[in-house]
Amino acid sequence: MKKINYLLLTLFMLLALSCEQEYKKEYSWAYPLSGDWMLKEYVDGVASGSPFEIKIYNSSFGKDSIWIDDYGTGVASASQYGNYWTMKFKAKADMTSKTFQTGLSTSVIPGYGIGIKVANGKVINNDSIYFEIMFEDDATPYGVTHVLAGHRSTSYEEYMNH
Repeated sequence: MKKINYLLLTLFMLLALSCEQEYKKEYSWAYPLSGDWMLKEYVDGVASGSPFEIKIYNSSFGKDSIWIDDYGTGVASASQYGNYWTMKFKAKADMTSKTFQTGLSTSVIPGYGIGIKVANGKVINNDSIYFEIMFEDDATPYGVTHVLAGHRSTSYEEYMNH
């Protein structure tokens, strides 16, 4: 009788351990603003230059700001940073309207703390992004409004499915 009890107990343990748990996807509060974005710069409505990628992700300082990061090829120096511009900065975020902006933000790249302004930032239908950006280190500080727009290249949905 003890052998049958041990056999039943072993069988029960194997069945209990072999069941797959169902995981519920949890998104960052910053989704759908956050993700990897493929952008182009537009001058007078015409695309200028090659596409480049930036990352947008949540800030640890509360649910009202995001990081915009043109991460580039490394962080050892400002010269290695940036696919488009040497920049990594925080912007105010409104998740209800999927918008973001700055009054004046400062890039946190070591040795390159330039001022950056963002206006009219918005995510459209969770897959497209648009914003206007101005830089302190332009020939005329904040004198040129760069229009950046593009689409999501990788979202948290894709990260969660791996």
